[in-house]
Amino acid sequence: MATRSPAKPASAKRHPLATWTGPERRYDLIAEGTAAVIIVAVLCIIAAILWGSPNGGLTYPKGPASHAGQAFSARYWDTNDPSDLAQTAVAELLGATTTAGYGPPFNTTTGASQEIIGIQPAEIARSIFGLTLPINTANDFVLAPVSQLVASSNPLVAAAVRLYKAAGGDLAPGAPAGNVASARQATWLNNYAKALAKPSAVFTPTSVRVPPGNYGPVPVIINAELLIAHNGSLDGYFQGSDQQLSTNTTSGTMFFSDGSLWEDIATAQGVAGDQWGVMNELWNFPGQVWLWLYAGMYQIPALNPANNSNLDLDVGLLMILFGFLLPMFAPWIPGINRIPRWIPLYKIIYRKYYQSAAGGPPPAEKPSEPAEPPTPQ
Repeated sequence: MATRSPAKPASAKRHPLATWTGPERRYDLIAEGTAAVIIVAVLCIIAAILWGSPNGGLTYPKGPASHAGQAFSARYWDTNDPSDLAQTAVAELLGATTTAGYGPPFNTTTGASQEIIGIQPAEIARSIFGLTLPINTANDFVLAPVSQLVASSNPLVAAAVRLYKAAGGDLAPGAPAGNVASARQATWLNNYAKALAKPSAVFTPTSVRVPPGNYGPVPVIINAELLIAHNGSLDGYFQGSDQQLSTNTTSGTMFFSDGSLWEDIATAQGVAGDQWGVMNELWNFPGQVWLWLYAGMYQIPALNPANNSNLDLDVGLLMILFGFLLPMFAPWIPGINRIPRWIPLYKIIYRKYYQSAAGGPPPAEKPSEPAEPPTPQ
């Protein structure tokens, strides 16, 4: 009686080795990975030797000497430019700095939020989450550290702080810039700021001397600020935390960036925002090249980086567009999905396959697996 093999069920899977007819080659994953790691490590070492960024600390042309690895601090600021530190502290008390008028997430300054077509994402976030990082520049950068570090042991400074606070002003976290100083305080601060800008003002790392005037208790408070900056305790105050180890340097960084010396050093070292600084190392040494797209947005003349009050929001939206949406939907965008055909790099990568497909020697075929023996019915 004749026998026949039963038909295989429709759901049976094909054996990949028995059905593949394309080219084959031996591939050792361990060897390939090891070779890649070694080659990349050697190239990184050579690149670091040839083009490595110098660890120049805060060294810059015509600037003071700085040891390798030195970081910007209140003590460095006070030692090298006490005038800038004093004037910045006065501006913080007045609510006239960039931080004071930034808006959410630092404060509730009216009209400070960046917007696009009338939509203010920062205000929407504030209405949902509140101020996530409330800062009052007068209290957080000047009055609070002076009160904690100096007033407790110096009756004159304690009396000056009490007199200043009694004159009004909103010291609540996140207060609007216009409410930080009262009218009386603003009179003292503006008079003192004008005196500091005059050539007759004399600055040392621990004191300021100006001609007599209607300054109220402001000179005593500013001298105390210089004192704690000079002895390093102001840096310790900014780095203080309830945790044993703190890496949050936001307060100090915001205070430093409100001054001029911080930006002057960045510009002199070639790492300012309009110098591709976020992806630069000192001067023109290459740095974080993977940040080219983000840094490049700030160099686009059409965005008017110097005077665009919505620049950060514009850059953020462009990053979403070009860094996320465009790569995700590129296969379906007409024109973009034709770029691989216009620039056929894939033909270089898979050149052996295209050589064989064009009529070259056929790849050696692997013997197929023996057929299954018929099953008698």
